[in-house]
Amino acid sequence: MHSQHVMRWSVCRATADDDIELLELFAAVFGHPMPLAQWRWKYASADVRGTLLRREGKAVAFFGGMPRNVTGPIECVTAVQNGDVMVLASERGVFTRQGALHHAASAFFEQMVGPAAAYEFAFGFPNERHFRLGIKLGLYADSGRLMELSWPALAAPKQYWTVTSPLVSGDLDATLTKLWLRMRKSWPTHFIPNRDAQRWKNRFVEHPVHRYDLLVVRRGFRRKPMCAIVLREHAGHIDWLDYAGPLESVHLAVAGARDFASQRQQKPVIAMFTPNVATAFSSGATSVLSDICIPVNSRPSGESRPYVNNLWCMGGDTDFL
Repeated sequence: MHSQHVMRWSVCRATADDDIELLELFAAVFGHPMPLAQWRWKYASADVRGTLLRREGKAVAFFGGMPRNVTGPIECVTAVQNGDVMVLASERGVFTRQGALHHAASAFFEQMVGPAAAYEFAFGFPNERHFRLGIKLGLYADSGRLMELSWPALAAPKQYWTVTSPLVSGDLDATLTKLWLRMRKSWPTHFIPNRDAQRWKNRFVEHPVHRYDLLVVRRGFRRKPMCAIVLREHAGHIDWLDYAGPLESVHLAVAGARDFASQRQQKPVIAMFTPNVATAFSSGATSVLSDICIPVNSRPSGESRPYVNNLWCMGGDTDFL
């Protein structure tokens, strides 16, 4: 591991060898454990988990990053989604540029983010408090916050030409390949974290803890796939977490999600979108700003950064829903 000494801390790149230590830090910071299987699921594609700070050999802070392939207007790039930002309570007295969080995060951005680095750009989904701290420390630039849309349950009229059904694993590759291609053409100016079959398998099908419902809406005599959605049922509502398909099929996705909810004790459907996407899905919905912010890396500030305010994200792009 590469390391350098910063004041009274050592800063290093965390790998799978550090997972047990990182989970001990997670439990100490957040007050509850994370299963090792879930941690390794999150970082399965990341040889480097993030930057880890130790004081006298003890882990005191971590700034994590999960690689995400993102398709932009010109090409597909590798970005990084930051998460699991954690600082031991004993180190939180100094939330300045001399503090543990700043050293962990700035080391991550300096070493791993930028045109010549492993990741073209970084983004994440912190709450308001953590976001404001990152802005204050000069680590983050503002790229908006997620909008929360909600719909009441609504049974869809029975139509023989439009059918919503489970997306079974055997059809996942063929269906998502077509829908993802159409989706990219519908939003050509956006930066869209990939929604191909491999992403949906890794994110939803293979999740070690949560269970998701993957649905596909088909239409016509040949049952052509029009769009696909991912839902997660809770005690009091249905989370709509992901969408794959073109702009013209959004209304079918909304109807499919609301119909699913009508079969689940009339629970409301809740979805979160980046603001530049929310308007396309807002028909029949109540809309409020969520408390989930979307920062991107603040440096290098001199570079053109067209992804700012142009990300296409939903709640499923987070790693915690």
